[in-house]
Parts: sequence; C-alpha cells; structure tokens
Amino acid sequence: MNLNNVITGSPVTSVELRAARDRRVLKKWELLTPGGEICLVEFSLNIAGTVKTFPFARAAFREEVRELSDRLSRFSVLKTEVYEKNTGDCAFFLLKSQAIQVKKFLVSVEESHPLGRLFNLDVCGPDGISVKRHDLGLLPRTCLVCGEDAHVCAQKKSHSMELIQWQTAKLFHEFFRDRAADQAASAAVRGLLYEVSTTPKPGLVDRNNSGSHKDMDFFTFLDSSASLIPWFREFFCLGWDHSSESDRQLFERLRYAGQRAEAAMFSATGGINTHKGLVFASAILCGALGKVHAGQELPPPLEDVLQECRKLGECSLADLHRLPNVQTPLPGSEIQHISGHTPDKMQSDPQSASAPDIRTHFVSLSTNGERIFTAYGIQGARGEAAAGFPSAVQIGLPSLKKWLFSGFSLNDAAAMALLTLISEVDDTNMVHRGGPELAKKSKEQAKRLLSTVTKENFKETLNSLDHQYITDNLSPGGCADLLAVSLMFYFLELPDAEIAEILDISRNSVYRNRMCSLKLIRDMYEEEL
Repeated sequence: MNLNNVITGSPVTSVELRAARDRRVLKKWELLTPGGEICLVEFSLNIAGTVKTFPFARAAFREEVRELSDRLSRFSVLKTEVYEKNTGDCAFFLLKSQAIQVKKFLVSVEESHPLGRLFNLDVCGPDGISVKRHDLGLLPRTCLVCGEDAHVCAQKKSHSMELIQWQTAKLFHEFFRDRAADQAASAAVRGLLYEVSTTPKPGLVDRNNSGSHKDMDFFTFLDSSASLIPWFREFFCLGWDHSSESDRQLFERLRYAGQRAEAAMFSATGGINTHKGLVFASAILCGALGKVHAGQELPPPLEDVLQECRKLGECSLADLHRLPNVQTPLPGSEIQHISGHTPDKMQSDPQSASAPDIRTHFVSLSTNGERIFTAYGIQGARGEAAAGFPSAVQIGLPSLKKWLFSGFSLNDAAAMALLTLISEVDDTNMVHRGGPELAKKSKEQAKRLLSTVTKENFKETLNSLDHQYITDNLSPGGCADLLAVSLMFYFLELPDAEIAEILDISRNSVYRNRMCSLKLIRDMYEEEL
C-alpha cells in the first residue's frame, strides 16, 4: 500500500485553524463552570500539515472516543460533547474528579495505545490550567520521527513536514492493517477449529474418532491449525501491502508464502497432510481480503472480496489447464470442479486468463487434485477459488444459517451444512478414495438423507453414515475444507454480539459456550494421557 494515499482530504487554511482553536478555547470555558472538584478532558489527534481529517483519522478518532467514554466512566462523567470538523475532530469530557488523577490515567493511554503518540489528551482543572507531564514527574513526550523531546524538535523544526506526515501515515497504516489482519486470521483459524470440532462428521476426523484416516486424529488437526495462525496474517498482509500490484504478482507472492505455510503444517504434524487444501484456500481468501481492504478503515463488502478471489484463483487455474493429458469430465457430473460453477472466461478460453509472465512448462502432478483433474476434469480447490468460492457462499454458508435459524446448535448446524455440501459437491478426495461411481452414489445418498433427516434423528443418521464411510474408506475432505471456509465467512460476517442476537442468548453465553468447548478439548486431552 502506498503511504502517500493515507493522508488525503481537503486542506484547511491557517485562518480556519486559528478560528477552530479559538472556538475550542471558548467551549472549554463554557464547560468549566465554577464550583466543585471538576476537570475537563480535551481529546484530539495531532495531525501535522493542512489536511486534518481523512478516513483513517476519523475512524481512529471515533473509536477512541468510544473507548474513552468507557474508560473515563470510573471518574463519573458529567457531560460529553463531540465535534467532527474538517479543521480537526475534537471531543470534550467533563468529569467530577481531580485533574491530576485523570492525567495520570490518560498518560498510560498515550503510552500504551498503538496510536497514542498521535493522541492529544489535555486535562485541566476548574481554573483552566492544563496538567503537564512534568507536574507528574514524567519525561516529556517523544518526537514522532527521532524519539527525542517532541517540544524541542518542534521549536527547532528538526524534521520536514513530509517526513512527519510519512511517519503519521505509517502509524495509521500499521494500526489498521494489523488489526484487520488479526481479525482475518482469527476468523480463519476459528473456521479450522470449529470444522474439526464439529461432531459427527462422516468419514472425517472429529471429536468421536479419526474417521477413515489412520494417520491422524483430533489433536493432529489442533497442532496443524495452531501452526497456521501466523500464516493467515501473512496472507492478509501480503494482499494489503501489495494491493497495487497485478493479480499475477500477488498470486506468486501468496504461492510462495503458501509453500512456507505448508512446510510449517508438515513440521507440526510430523509430515501428515491435514490442511493442504485449506492453506491454498486461505491464502487466496486472506490475500484477497487484504488487497480489497487496503486503504479502507472498514471491512469491504463480501462480493468485492470474492471478485478478487476470482482473479487470484484464475491465476492458479490457468496453471492447472496447462497440465497434460486432460480427460473428459466426470461421467454424469453436473459440474467440472468442486464448486459447481466454472467461470465463463475459463469456459471459453482457459488461456485467456493467464498473465504475460505465466510459466510455459507443465507443472508436475504432485497432488491428488492435479491427478483428479487430468483424469476427470474436476478442477477442485483451484476451480472453487476461480469461481469465488460459490460452494461455500451459495451452499455451505446458507445451509449453516438455515439450520441455526431452525434451532440447531452451531455444532449441529455445521454437521448438517457438511451433509448438504456432500450432497452437492464433486469432492476430489471422495473420487480419489472411492472412484467416480462410488463418489456419485455418495452424493445421491446424502441427498436422500437430507430429505428425511430431523432434529431428533440427524446424529443417528450421521453416525450411521460415518460407519459406512469408514468401511468404504471414504472421506469427504474437500467438503470439510468448504465447511471451514463457510465457517470463516460466518465469523467474518457475524461477531459474537450478532451471533448472540440470532440465537437469542447473551453475548456472555456465546463466550461461555466457546469456553465449554475448550474445556471439553482439555478434558479429552487429559483422558488421552
């Protein structure tokens, strides 16, 4: 992301700035009515230059006003007034407290907040005299650029306006990027953890058993998920930091990071493939989210993210179409890849989506997905990404919400969403393990089960299907990945407060249920020992 694009807006004149300063002084004396132990907190942002308001600054100001309102409640807030102006945003808090006590508290805010260096938190008593840091025996505030005494640097004009503005933009950029990256990584890892914790899951690892997998268990997936947390952040930051690059350039960056993420996964699992497909999907999703989010203080609309996923996915799909010996699609299949939707651009001319610098040699058939594609034309995770993850967006996520709204718990709704995905998706893992005919029959069976399943019998139904899949050595691993992606979308879309509202329970209950799940995992681990 170009830092020059952070501080953008309408400049103000020196006359306008002086007038705004005079209005704030008048407002201060208006609020400081004589009598009693009161003090006034004036909060603003220290933005150098003639542009005083821009999206990041406005968002940071509003967020800190909300936090200050909560933090200052301990001092008995008598009045709050907030002003948003192009000359600079400002908020006043009139408190029933001693100014020196409030100043001590707010100094800790300035020192601990990532944007604290840009905060002006002036505190004055009923006489209008501000409490200074030296009144508390503290060192003066440091310069934004060099770390020396800020007042001295300002008097000497030690740094150019351009350098100060660049450093200011860097602070805003890093704050909003890192926070958004944390949110994306949190949603991604929650998707992985909730997917493996969903029980029962036919043929798959869950809290009951290891399904059709002899080389892994529930804790293998926990180890794998934990190893991927920093990589979800890395994918997002790559998209954000390189948002101006071409889709092919960003895809190559994500590909390299994805390879390193896979190495971390294999190291954590002892060489067992738990999340290879999800590493690819998460790299595309988080990278696209970062690229679209860059320069914006608010999360972008889902459709914008999916559109970028399509562009990045096409880069990978173009490579897949260069594989040799591609056969006809799976007989009787309604779809050519895992999602059920092939982009029109790819359908008409697979080569048209390739960038000028695309590799001209065939890639090796190193994955089951590549081998399935060459045999049956099923495009798998790459096709899913190139189509904007329609199986997750149009099947998995709506199904999850449907069963939640029907009164199912999140675990049970996720299990039913998985069954729905199995009934609709050509799963490359099912084809790999059982062949095309058995995979097709499994889809048809899942559709029949969905038509008869109820809240009372669904667990018995899924347990019976689990036993059958284990006997036939089947595992709908692709559908499990899509469930994890669906859950990721769900968590990005719905924070705990909204989940609580939908389920008609308190927010604390959402948190408590999560803690109960973690306790269950701990108890299982202790029993294993």
